[in-house]
Amino acid sequence: MDFNQHRTTITVSGSVPVRLSVIDVGPLKSPGRGTVVCIHGAGGTATQWEKQLAHLAPNYRVIAPDLRGHGQSEKPDSAYSLEEFLWDFTQLLSVMKVEEPFTLMAHSFGGPIAITFAATQAARLNRLVLIATGPEMGLNPLQEFVIKSPLPLKYLEFIRPILWPKTYAPVFVLQKLLGGTLFHWKGYRLLPQVRVPTLVIGGQWDFIVSEAMARKTAELLPDARLEIVRYTRHLTHLERPEAVNRMLDRFLEGATSWREAEAAEPRPDSDDKVTARKAEG
Repeated sequence: MDFNQHRTTITVSGSVPVRLSVIDVGPLKSPGRGTVVCIHGAGGTATQWEKQLAHLAPNYRVIAPDLRGHGQSEKPDSAYSLEEFLWDFTQLLSVMKVEEPFTLMAHSFGGPIAITFAATQAARLNRLVLIATGPEMGLNPLQEFVIKSPLPLKYLEFIRPILWPKTYAPVFVLQKLLGGTLFHWKGYRLLPQVRVPTLVIGGQWDFIVSEAMARKTAELLPDARLEIVRYTRHLTHLERPEAVNRMLDRFLEGATSWREAEAAEPRPDSDDKVTARKAEG
């Protein structure tokens, strides 16, 4: 599926209006089963959700924006603060007329946006999916080099495609977003306030959000299940999309809470199943 055929451009207002490019697909069957909104990570793009978009679109409306400064969206000289991204996101929901409650799915830096939204506006959601994200995140060496390097921006931008080819944002955006926003993110107090059923997916070999951090995330959430996808790093949903999509199917089509799921038929074991669930009580 060519997702560029399903792109639209919206304008979100603020101190300076910003144009965002948004993929909007499905459902191919009417009526659909609701809406899933996907938020990519720092340096990412909406098309990193392509395997999930293709898998979910037959039954769900799936919306995936390029965040400000990323992909085909406008790249303003702004702060790239969490508040800006949250403002963009809430306006996107209004402009795109997203039917509520909806499912929110986030990867990496998309997690702070999703967790903050879910903690403060839980009534607007029916489910939350957190992939390779948590209350704090580390850095890979290339990210640290780009942020701390004394080289002028024009030289860093010249070598970025060589050192860091899978990025879809210019260096000045990455420096502000990572150095000014993500480094300071601490979501430990917010996670217990997320009162929606949540699926936490971690990668076995993820060194940005370790398996231990994924477990901590699930433990802090009131109603969560943890899935660890074996043999994957930080881009779990791209590295083993079939495994992640099976997890999504079980979550989206299952009970409305993990407590209800425990009372229902037990899930069959598989290589991709969760290795731990938060103990109740």
